[in-house]
Amino acid sequence: MIEELWTGLITFTEQFVVPDWGALVLLIPIGLAAVVFLYLTWTIYRFATAGPTRRGKRRQAPVTPAGIHMPGPSFAPLLAAVGFFFLVFGMVAGGIWLAVGGLILVITLLYWGREEMRSFDRVPAGGTAGAAVGVLPAPRGIPPAGVHLPPPSFRPLLVAIGFTALVAGMVVGGWGLFLGLIALVLVLLGWLWDARKEYAAVENADTTGHLDMGGAPAWPKATFAALAIIVVLALLLTTRIVPDTGGGSGAPAPSGAAGASAPVAGGGAGPSAGPSAAPAADVVVVAEKVAFTTTEITIPAGKPFTLAFDNRDSGVPHDVVIKEAGGAVIYKTDPLLTGPAVVVYDVPAIPAGQYTFVCTVHPNMQGTATAQ
Repeated sequence: MIEELWTGLITFTEQFVVPDWGALVLLIPIGLAAVVFLYLTWTIYRFATAGPTRRGKRRQAPVTPAGIHMPGPSFAPLLAAVGFFFLVFGMVAGGIWLAVGGLILVITLLYWGREEMRSFDRVPAGGTAGAAVGVLPAPRGIPPAGVHLPPPSFRPLLVAIGFTALVAGMVVGGWGLFLGLIALVLVLLGWLWDARKEYAAVENADTTGHLDMGGAPAWPKATFAALAIIVVLALLLTTRIVPDTGGGSGAPAPSGAAGASAPVAGGGAGPSAGPSAAPAADVVVVAEKVAFTTTEITIPAGKPFTLAFDNRDSGVPHDVVIKEAGGAVIYKTDPLLTGPAVVVYDVPAIPAGQYTFVCTVHPNMQGTATAQ
């Protein structure tokens, strides 16, 4: 009984000591969906339990001041976010999905641009030199009465940097993906903090009549420094300048081996993995530094063969997917292989022709396969 409990505890902690990055990447959408669900539930609860309250003077219904043009409600920002989501999904999935994601984003942005043009065309023209009534000179000092202008902010720029780091991490994988997510969360929390302070200042202005936004913002030197440290750390870890001491340390080396052992041939029930070594197989594919060092392979046409996949990237998951010219999957190594390790697969017969092989986790890893 105690031995079973101890074995279960060891198995559970292995997920954190030597994580399966492929499985963690698949959990990111589930985690984000859970956070959104909890936030919506909390918001609905607050609205349901909020009673009639008054804060100082009663809040007046918003009325657009004379000479100010306010745009109407729009779904364009939501549609643009959907388009951006499909673009990022295409970057991860690769193939036809990248073109589809780019097309969806372009369509949503064109819709937004057309909507803004129509809004501009509806602004009535004045009687002097065709000037538009809704156009005012740039305010100097205090905004017009009844108008709240948000202060200048570095947050949009920082969030753009955070999204860039996340997308780069999706391409690189491993520690790059984890640190890119940390960078995005850091800048989003900073923006949320600024928005909360602005909201508190507007609420305070309901009673004081004075809106104090604190003036021009200071340069976010601390945030820039944190982002720079994250980027440098990601580069060091993904380029293996700093060795990954956590990968592969959870299991002892095979007896009689001084670091690497001979590969074990895969059976019909699935692949057998071992440490990285020079395998004996019909075809060998090597992955190193998030790239296929073997970019062109020749496979026997019309008969089964063995494929040895040698993943030399420590802690980084890869696979090999053979596709037709149209993108249809002919064969896929499953599950993801986290290096350093080598696996020998039994591949069924493939007809003669030209094919491509890619890694589903890192679409930039591609090669050409010729069956003859």
